[in-house]
Amino acid sequence: MSECEKENRRAHRRIAMSREGRIHHFAGDAPARILDISVGGAGLQMEMRLPDGTEMTLEIDNIGLIPARIVRQMQQGVAVKFEFSVEKEQELIQRIAHLVARKRREAFHIVGNTPASPAS
Repeated sequence: MSECEKENRRAHRRIAMSREGRIHHFAGDAPARILDISVGGAGLQMEMRLPDGTEMTLEIDNIGLIPARIVRQMQQGVAVKFEFSVEKEQELIQRIAHLVARKRREAFHIVGNTPASPAS
């Protein structure tokens, strides 16, 4: 793999997650777990193995359908590259930003530790 290809693999910041998704491909549909996601692609864990170059559509709740292609095999699954227009890319950026913000709010959400009211 050339240095340029290595740089392109990490052209976008990845957000680690563990979220259910679904892939739609030539052989049908199958569940997939999204391990990480960026504007450029995602890491997917799947029970089935599909070869590099396989075209698919990744379905993610609250994000939608994203056309993708498998670019490499990983120990836990596959890496896919998203293939869409600039307009769709901007829409995805907004949706991922929303997911990151929600994840941060959940991480810092403290339940049951509200300060007591001052005595009158």
